Amino acid sequence: MKIIAELGINHRGSTEVAGQLINIAAEAGAWGAKFQYRAKHGFYQATNEIGDEILSREIDDNYIPPERVLQLVDLIKQQGMAAGISFFKSGDAADFGDDISRFDFFKVPSAELLNEDLISAMAGFGKPLILSTGGHSEEDIFNAIDRTRDIPDVIFLHCISNYPVLLGNQQMGFLRTLKERTALPVGYSSHDQDWEVCLVAAANGATVFERHLTMDKFGKGIDDSSSSDPEEFRRMCRLLNAYETVQGTGRREVNQGERINMQNLGSSLYASRDIAPGETLDARNTVIKAPRKGLTWADVKQRGLKAVKRRVTEGSAISDLHFSGPKPPLNKKLIAFCDEKQLSIPVRLHDAKALQTRFPIKNYELHLSYEEVATFGGSMEEGLARLDLSRHYSIHIPDYIDSKTLIDPLSSDEATVAGSDRVIGTCVDLALELESRTGAAVPVVGSFSRLLEEGKRATYGRLQDYLDRTGRKRGIPVYPQWLPRIAWYFGGADILDMFCGADDIEILNDIGMELCLDLSHLILSANYAKQDWHGWYEKLVPLARHLHIADAVGIDGEGIEFGKGDLGDPGAYIDGPGRKVLEIWQGHLSEGDGFEKAILQLGEQHG
Repeated sequence: MKIIAELGINHRGSTEVAGQLINIAAEAGAWGAKFQYRAKHGFYQATNEIGDEILSREIDDNYIPPERVLQLVDLIKQQGMAAGISFFKSGDAADFGDDISRFDFFKVPSAELLNEDLISAMAGFGKPLILSTGGHSEEDIFNAIDRTRDIPDVIFLHCISNYPVLLGNQQMGFLRTLKERTALPVGYSSHDQDWEVCLVAAANGATVFERHLTMDKFGKGIDDSSSSDPEEFRRMCRLLNAYETVQGTGRREVNQGERINMQNLGSSLYASRDIAPGETLDARNTVIKAPRKGLTWADVKQRGLKAVKRRVTEGSAISDLHFSGPKPPLNKKLIAFCDEKQLSIPVRLHDAKALQTRFPIKNYELHLSYEEVATFGGSMEEGLARLDLSRHYSIHIPDYIDSKTLIDPLSSDEATVAGSDRVIGTCVDLALELESRTGAAVPVVGSFSRLLEEGKRATYGRLQDYLDRTGRKRGIPVYPQWLPRIAWYFGGADILDMFCGADDIEILNDIGMELCLDLSHLILSANYAKQDWHGWYEKLVPLARHLHIADAVGIDGEGIEFGKGDLGDPGAYIDGPGRKVLEIWQGHLSEGDGFEKAILQLGEQHG
């Protein structure tokens, strides 16, 4: 979507106010900003009527000379936007001389849609040309379309020339007619009392939007009532810029948050008592409970599952695993491949023994819950007894310190700081203990997603000091993890603004902050920003000391099977120093079937 902030005369003739409006438009996410220009003297010949007198005085009072307009053009471009201008007669363009080429696009306003000389002059500048259609009949508009077919880069805007346009007078369906008639992109010039109708315009095919921006929509300027104030403009840009993402592809894809919620909110079968091999499931030995960690009755009936082949202990979720025989360990060739490439898989304390039996590789990443961290905090030996200490480990700090609180060691809340210190400190204690028992380094990884009010640079500086103090100075590096723009916390979507944007890359390189680079998260965050993730990778990989490898698609399709997303050949990332963790979504299920599939794929292609 291309959103143009029309400055019109809402700058009150002040370059300072115009600059403020430009900065607001850029911060909101506008594609461009545009001026209206009429020569200082002589535009109005007759000012006898009240309306003419008012408009003439407004134009004269709000005049900004060309040299100051051009200074503002530089500001627009510095902010990464396109700069445009409207003329009402072709002679006024001469006031800019050769500097007219500094504008990126031109617009012919609605009142001059039939002015062939003006349209020809504007087209002659060789830049995109926008034509607004307000106040004209279908016949006039269609004639204008036919007369401009030979002009490249023309966009027609549907427009109702009332100031403001009251709800119900938009005739928005004409956009579809306009698009069919031009066979080109079309847009909407909004003077609406309710900016939200721009969303209706988008639904009818508009991809270019022009909306007046003012500092005060209740001000005394003649355009104020048909303009948006900064907050309205931000909301409009936010929703229109997200429009294509909101629309999706036309297919129904289940997102990561839904998967988590279906698991957490759904129910499945659990053993109400120990079930011996050979027994058939029925109401006497099962109970339906949440969360959905196993099979439902529908699954059992649909798959024709009968007697279990493995013992099910009381309270366990009944899964596919219980209907299969023992799964053989990973073959020796693939074990050697994993160890050569330093490939690692995530294990949890409760499934470590089973996964380490099936995957007797050298490296693992211990993914801890806050309750498991508390176990290590209370008794280190109890937790260590559940791990094979002949192996090597990294540790992933939990995202939460309790069921309601995200980890945030820089929080203004004392309880959150104390809880974060406890969790992070225990993970560092565990890393030191594992290092002494295994003889190998134990890097620690954590997600730090909360931004301080002081801004990003202050947040990163304080976080780096904290991690150095709590980890590195004790001999254990704690690496913050690159994050997706959309995180699934507490069953809902949270839009992050740390470790997920182009501006974060710049700061991290400036301060030299080492990190864990998660490729799945990198793809998602770059897709959200509509950037090429490979370019981000090249800028971040010099800082990466730990790597998570997984495929991803879109803005929230995390950890999917290799080859199903945007990663491409994962083999490009498995060479080189350091451990690489295969972060496959729910790869641990059925004693690691997802991990085995990923390792088989990598081994066949690169072993």
